Amino acid sequence: MRHGDHVHAVDGEIGEVQGFVVDSEDHRVTHVLLREGHLWGRKEIAIPVSAVVDLDEGIRLKLTKQQVEDLPPVQ
Repeated sequence: MRHGDHVHAVDGEIGEVQGFVVDSEDHRVTHVLLREGHLWGRKEIAIPVSAVVDLDEGIRLKLTKQQVEDLPPVQ
């Protein structure tokens, strides 16, 4: 996984990786940061790595676009 990789929900592409959240104790990635939405209504969302099912040709999630949209924005 790296910055700029395409992120795909079950029902289509939803954006690109903007960054990662790393656990300060064990240095493992816990969340993938995704910027979602349009230029005038963007929000950054933290997607748990447990939702990642594949890393082939980008990041594939086991979530739908709606499930990703329903995740709370990063504060």
